[in-house]
Order: sequence, then structure tokens, then C-alpha cells
Amino acid sequence: MSRRARRQKPAGEALQPPANIRVARNRGLGRPSLVQWLAQHRAACRAAVAQFAAQRIGSAVHVLVIGLALALPLLLDHAVRNLAQVGGALDEQRDVTVFLDPALDAAGIDAGMRALHAVDGVAALRRRTPEQGMEELRQLPGFEAAAAALDRNPLPWVALVTPAQGVASADLAARLEAVAGVDLVQHDAAWRERLDRILGLLRRIVQVLAGLLGIGAMLLIANAIRLDVMARREEISIVSLLGGSDAHVRRPFLYGGALYGALGAVLAIGLSWLVYLLVREPVAALAATYGADFRLSAPSASSSLVALVAGAALGWIGALVAATLQLLSDRAD
Repeated sequence: MSRRARRQKPAGEALQPPANIRVARNRGLGRPSLVQWLAQHRAACRAAVAQFAAQRIGSAVHVLVIGLALALPLLLDHAVRNLAQVGGALDEQRDVTVFLDPALDAAGIDAGMRALHAVDGVAALRRRTPEQGMEELRQLPGFEAAAAALDRNPLPWVALVTPAQGVASADLAARLEAVAGVDLVQHDAAWRERLDRILGLLRRIVQVLAGLLGIGAMLLIANAIRLDVMARREEISIVSLLGGSDAHVRRPFLYGGALYGALGAVLAIGLSWLVYLLVREPVAALAATYGADFRLSAPSASSSLVALVAGAALGWIGALVAATLQLLSDRAD
């Protein structure tokens, strides 16, 4: 084409960029094949790991803070689970304790036991003699000397009543109190109800703390990714000029955020196991002083898996928000 012909082109057409530049800028918009897609993600993972290794001290500090933030709700959840086990063990002991009148003779005791067994809602009844009660009292820590100092056995006959399935302990206790010869009826339904409400409150506190600390960890990861994006601004500009799409530019930072979150979750899981190993024996020793055989359960695999997935997801989301906003800000400038 001659110079005169080029001069005669309309002004709007002269402003159009060459076709080869348009192709280069749109190169990232094409849909890659599966092999290319996997290769891009492998390259993004390698870039994220390389960036993490290049900033060892800063990356280690971020992972440490994220791990501490995620460890607190994990430890609280573990504590609530162990308290729930105590409540479950107490809930299994549904027996209602009935103390008979100490003034009853042998015939009155037999009649009272038969009347208790005939009450509607009683599934089983076990007798406990005063001698058996005294023997159990002697086995309790701190009561040996007191039991030995007694000149007679003051304990009454006791009936351990097991409620039938579906029968409320409070209703059954009210019916047992009306039986002739009964001196006192004791059951722990109110205490178990309070424990259930306390456990529900603690679970809600764990959920709120997990949400707040998760948001804090996500913001920390977002700030770290924002700094990485700002430090690599020139490299991102070159990749964009060569046709790299926003998704291609963001991908290494997304994997970097997920790496921060996953490593922080691994650290939180390790801290929960460390705390479990440190307090397991003292808790067992404390329970032994009360005559109980309670031991802490190990951190559950499901909670650890949830923490790991949540950490990686929070890191991914934080990196996505930070990288997108920083790219938009750089583009506006």
C-alpha cells in the first residue's frame, strides 16, 4: 500500500491497533486444553512455593500468627467435646435414688421395695443395703477416717430405680415420693439440664470465636498477598502486556494464600496435640482424686480435617480479594 493511500484512510480506522497486538492481548482469553490448564496450575503452585521460600522469615511469622489464631477455637472445641463426654456419661446414669425411712423394719422395707417396683414407669429396681453403702463410703477418698469413727451404721436402705425408656426422671421422681415409707428421692435431671445449657453456650462461644479469628486470619493473609502483588507490580504489567489474563495473574497468589492458610492450620493442629499431651496426665490425676476414671480424648480427626480445609479456604478467599482489589487499583492508576 502506498503512502498516499495510507494518508487517505479515515481517522477512526487509523487509530485501530495492528491485528497482531490485538491477538497478543486476547491470548489469555482463549479456553486452554486440560493439559494446558493443569500445566498452568502446576506452574502457579511452583511460583507460590518459590515466593514463600524467598521470604522465609516473613512467611514464617505469618504462618505462626495464623496458626495461633486458628489454634484457639480448635482447643476450645476440643475442651467442649471432652465436657460433653462427661455430660454423656452422667446422662447414661439415669437412675433415681430413693432413700427409705430408717425407722422401717424388715417387713416395711420389703413392702416399700415392692411398692416402688409397682410404680408406673419403673423399668428396674436394685436394692442397696446399709452395709453396701458404708463400704462405698469407705472407698471414697477422704472418708475412710470418718467411716471408721462411726459407732453404728446410720445409712438407710436405698433403692436404685431405673426409669423406663421415654419416661422423664422428674415425673417418675414425683410418683416415687408418694410411695409410703419413702424418706427422700434424689435425681440429677436438673443438674444435667444445666450442664447441657452450659455446653450449648460454650459451643456458641466457640463458633463466634472461630468466625472472628478466621476473619482475622483471612485479613492477615490478604495483607500479605497485597504486599506480594505490590512487590511484583512490574512483572504483572509485563505479563498483562503479553496477553496474560487476570485469572492467570491471580493464580500464583491464590495458591500462595491457600499455602499460608494450610500451613497455619497444620501448626494449629500440632499445637492442639501438644496441649493434649501436656495436660492429659494432670487431668487424669485430678480425676483420680475424685474417684473417677476420666481421661481426655485425643483431638478428633474430623476437627483437624475441618481446620485444614477451613484454613486453606480462608487463605484462598483472602488472596482472591486482595489480589483482585490490588490489580484493579493498579489498573486505575
